[in-house]
Amino acid sequence: MENETKFWEQFYEVLNRYAPISHKDFVLFRPYLKLKNVAKGDLLQDNYTPASAIYFICKGLLRTYYLHENGTTYNKNLFMENYFSASVVSLLKGENSYLCIEALEPSTVIEIDYKGYRHLIDTQEAFKNFYIGYLEQNWIIEKEKNEISLIIDNATTRYQNFIDKYPQIETRISQYHIATHLGITPTQLSRIRKNLNIGK
Repeated sequence: MENETKFWEQFYEVLNRYAPISHKDFVLFRPYLKLKNVAKGDLLQDNYTPASAIYFICKGLLRTYYLHENGTTYNKNLFMENYFSASVVSLLKGENSYLCIEALEPSTVIEIDYKGYRHLIDTQEAFKNFYIGYLEQNWIIEKEKNEISLIIDNATTRYQNFIDKYPQIETRISQYHIATHLGITPTQLSRIRKNLNIGK
């Protein structure tokens, strides 16, 4: 696979942003990791089966979304390079996922076997520290920021914050996906962009 060594180095570097992971620790992790390419439109997780993996994005773009009974979708999250994506509740509870994970463009991901990862969390201090560090940053700090933004920020501010967080994302995905992620209609998003003189 092209750039395989680079992808492993990229993954290792991101792990160490949250907690120190020695090369010896990383060797213990490798049996539970699989580097794979996925095509645009591929589903990594559907909403009919329990989740079994976490996905680290080396290259590409994934979305997690709810699929309603009437066929409409709502983007819960968009994940670009160096982020992790998973159906977390399904992993923790062992139940069928209520989220789907789809590649929005050709992507390279590292598939992390969840059971193996949990074993390392339970038996290795380094992975326990990583787990705590990742939870604190992404499931507490970032989640709280997002929840507050939904309450106090209008749609225009949320859009601007989104673009600041994901520069160039509008060249990679449709306005529809951005609108559903922000919880607004494509027409509302078009109006916001027009008012900001974007896309002219």
